[in-house]
Amino acid sequence: PSNRTYEYFVDWGKVKNVVSKYINELSLLNSLTKVDSSKREDYLRSLLEKYPKLAEVIPLLIAVRAKNKKINIFDLETEGLLTFEFESSKINNNTIPQIIDFCTKTGVMNLFQEARDIYDYFLGIEVGIDTNARKNRSGDIFEKMCQKKIEELLNNGVNEGYTLINNDPNFSLYSTVTGGKSKGKIHDFVIYKNDRPILIIECNFYNVAGSKPPSIAESYIEMDNEAKRKKVEFVWVTDGPGWHEMKESLIRSIEKIEWVLNYKMLSYMVKILQ
Repeated sequence: PSNRTYEYFVDWGKVKNVVSKYINELSLLNSLTKVDSSKREDYLRSLLEKYPKLAEVIPLLIAVRAKNKKINIFDLETEGLLTFEFESSKINNNTIPQIIDFCTKTGVMNLFQEARDIYDYFLGIEVGIDTNARKNRSGDIFEKMCQKKIEELLNNGVNEGYTLINNDPNFSLYSTVTGGKSKGKIHDFVIYKNDRPILIIECNFYNVAGSKPPSIAESYIEMDNEAKRKKVEFVWVTDGPGWHEMKESLIRSIEKIEWVLNYKMLSYMVKILQ
């Protein structure tokens, strides 16, 4: 199936949190839209002097989450690398002219001429930035899809006495399988019966092909072997159109791992647990 549930597209909670964090600064920046263009630079300078935290919002206006609140830019005129500081504690008479120059050359100053409401503009920017997180959110959503389905199977009365734990810190085969290299890494799910772990589950969804899925598939073959030594079942739930271009790797995994399921095959969990 697709993993594009309704929550896949935008994490509105995350977007609103970022916008709320800078609500005061956005109100101040909004005042720049009402200032005559000839006086805008002086007004921005005055705002930065009085409210240095305002500088932290400026990179976000061009859809950049500035690492360490700095942006490095190669200047064609000087043929040198310039570092612009946006950390509020470092805003002073030296950095303010640099920030204004940055705003002029990146088009931010023109934004205050064109945009009617900086708050609405910023909200749109955050939605756009959040779409870049879809790749990471993709796996989380598939994991939630699987969790909901497995819980339904466990709660239907057929398999009483089982407990499903998400990201269980108390039981993991990763450290053993990797020779201690992945110490602290945990499984997506562990199913317990009578306080004893009996089954571990890993979930992966791939929209596109790549080098990572075959590598993970190989590691899960060893995971399955280690699970058997520990007398625990291992189930790999994987899905997505990316596998169409990685069939050889998937077929090898199916041959080596006892339980490889896709989302629609999750009903087999009942059989595995019996």
